[in-house]
Amino acid sequence: MTIAKDLLRILISFLLILVLIALQAILFLDAILLNPISYYEYINTPAYYDKLKEQIDFGLEEVGRFTNIPGELLTGAVTDGEIKDYTQTAIKEMIAYLRGDRQDYSLKYDTSAIKAKLETHVKDYAAKNNRPYDEQLAAETQKISNMAGSRIESYAMVIDPALLKQFGADKKIQQVLSKIRLAEAGLVLAMLLLVFLLWLTNKNHRMRTLWWSGSALLVSSIVLLIPGIVIKFMNVAGRVGLTDNYVTWVLERSINTMLMKWNLMQGLFLIIGVLLMLGYVLYRRKQILKSAS
Repeated sequence: MTIAKDLLRILISFLLILVLIALQAILFLDAILLNPISYYEYINTPAYYDKLKEQIDFGLEEVGRFTNIPGELLTGAVTDGEIKDYTQTAIKEMIAYLRGDRQDYSLKYDTSAIKAKLETHVKDYAAKNNRPYDEQLAAETQKISNMAGSRIESYAMVIDPALLKQFGADKKIQQVLSKIRLAEAGLVLAMLLLVFLLWLTNKNHRMRTLWWSGSALLVSSIVLLIPGIVIKFMNVAGRVGLTDNYVTWVLERSINTMLMKWNLMQGLFLIIGVLLMLGYVLYRRKQILKSAS
């Protein structure tokens, strides 16, 4: 009977390990990877903006060459603060869209400053050439303004929502990510149920549940911690690409930071598991000393 109970406890603990592995992974996805705050640190880094602004200036100068508009007029209408605010909002909106909290991603860069400078330039040009600023010129001004805004949007977003929509990937991602909270709740309930079953199988030693639960958490944390450490030592972040642009810069630092947070998270769960086991050991020692006295 004792052997049967031990086998049952081992089976329940094994199932608990699987549940904890899934729960820890989903918690990381929800709380870290899909948390806009995790990416704001890059937006507030000057090195990121130096590279991003360089790309945006290059794109706006291309628009200027294509439309015969001075490139410095377009680049001068865009400030670092505006780019920073837009990028931060875009990340927040994009994550909300992929989670399924938004039905569509429709955020656009505010081109009011660009349009104002363009209108002044075009009106001056029209006046010098004795031409009225008519509807045709106004339409051209709006068109150039939209082109500039589109360039800024494409550079500011590392993930292009239009590309996701083109291949229908956005809806598939939404179907998965929109169920994260439900999956978390289900895994928490499964974890509690398995812990309760361990408690029932330890009828004469209820506190032994701490040992079994702690050992399951210890194993699940080690299983998840090992690949994180291996990937870190393989320097995957340094192999993202050879080009020195803002996308590579973000990806390299994102991978490094996420790996660090992943390892810290699993390390924290590992410590909790050890503390649960240690709590049982101290309790048993106290019981043995009490019975011996």
